[in-house]
Amino acid sequence: MGFFQPNAHRSEASRSVLARTPVEKLFWESESEAEYTIGWVRITLGLALFASGLLVSSGTAALTEENNLNQLRAAAVITVFAFLALGITSFLLVISRWFRPWMAFVLVTGDAAILGVSLYFALDSIGLGGNWVAAIPTIWAVPLLLAVGALRYRPLVQVWATTATMMAVVGVASVLGFRLFPTGVETPASLGDFGESIGRLFSLPPYLMRAVMLTLMGFTTALAMVRSRRLLMRAVSETARRANLARFLPAEIAPLVGENDVATWRQGRRQQGTILFIDIRGFTAYAEKLDPARLSIFISSFRRRVMRATEAFGGVIDKFIGDGALVVFGIPEPQNDDCARAIACAHRLLALIDQWNIKRGFVPPVRVGIGIHSGEVYYGLVGDDQRLEFTVLGDTVNVAAKIEQATKRFNTALLASETVVMQAQQQRSWIAVCREPLGGRGEHVAIFAYTGTKPTE
Repeated sequence: MGFFQPNAHRSEASRSVLARTPVEKLFWESESEAEYTIGWVRITLGLALFASGLLVSSGTAALTEENNLNQLRAAAVITVFAFLALGITSFLLVISRWFRPWMAFVLVTGDAAILGVSLYFALDSIGLGGNWVAAIPTIWAVPLLLAVGALRYRPLVQVWATTATMMAVVGVASVLGFRLFPTGVETPASLGDFGESIGRLFSLPPYLMRAVMLTLMGFTTALAMVRSRRLLMRAVSETARRANLARFLPAEIAPLVGENDVATWRQGRRQQGTILFIDIRGFTAYAEKLDPARLSIFISSFRRRVMRATEAFGGVIDKFIGDGALVVFGIPEPQNDDCARAIACAHRLLALIDQWNIKRGFVPPVRVGIGIHSGEVYYGLVGDDQRLEFTVLGDTVNVAAKIEQATKRFNTALLASETVVMQAQQQRSWIAVCREPLGGRGEHVAIFAYTGTKPTE
């Protein structure tokens, strides 16, 4: 059973990741990538410190006894392997997906501990006091680790990293004390005032300034991380919100619904619009002959053709209704050529259906009915942010639906109201077939059938 426990933990970790919100998941992935990168930095840092340790030991050989020199080299090797081990550990945690947010605090504490131990043994081996800590190459790992820590979007980790690092550096300086020259070495008289200047440079006040500057650097990066995290959260939230809108709204409408526009769109708007209804004739007979998989492919192919024609002429697909669709022209603002574009879209649809029949060899061929009407419509958003729906309502929509249904009675593929024909200025290409009340109202509507030559595709 013991062999399966790691996999069980990993599966549990994977489930916990999937359970996170998109924003939390993004931050988790970002932090994992940051730890992976920082792992490489630790390895590179260890190798760099090893090289610098060799240089320091060779340059101070005249001031260091053989035993202390060996101790210095041993400390350099230990530092290298410590950073290598910490870097590899962070790799393994990320790759195995065992990494948890609290582990970042442990890892940065390890960084501070390694730096402190390395500084202590380097100074102690040479016999220098804590005031020489700025002269040891290892100290320059501090700004490097603080800078690379900004890859995380966790200010608290950065604050703790700064605090732990400064505690390590100050601790080393306090334990070793302040002295200008190595233990057992007299101050050369030839230095004179220069020796006093060096003493002032490596005295307590300058070190306090250095410590303050390093601390401010760490806290400043933490503040930058706070700002970056807020900006990222806003960007992700806005992207998620827009993606959610795109799921439920027409592609042409979603970009128009800004953060402050949802309330306005929910109030709705009345304006002129042109409605096009399209429906497949005899769809029930097709559906009975097709299995679910082929039926899904059939509907998807039909809808792709509706979208192609609609996009070509600037229409907006309000919704697909089974084997039909409702297309609107004049959203968000009505145009003078809305009716003409609706008619052109209808012709394109009929041409695409004809091509589809030839390509697939449907028997019987796919036939559709298209009805077009223009007038006042209401459009807006209904529902909440989790399920917004764009809708077009009004008598114009009802009349357009009745005209589409009338294509069965008149055995034609395309019918339009007199309003549409007149506004498109295409009276010569259409002929009136009837005048009757539609949409449950008393007013009679003249219906026209297309008699002209279809535009060539």
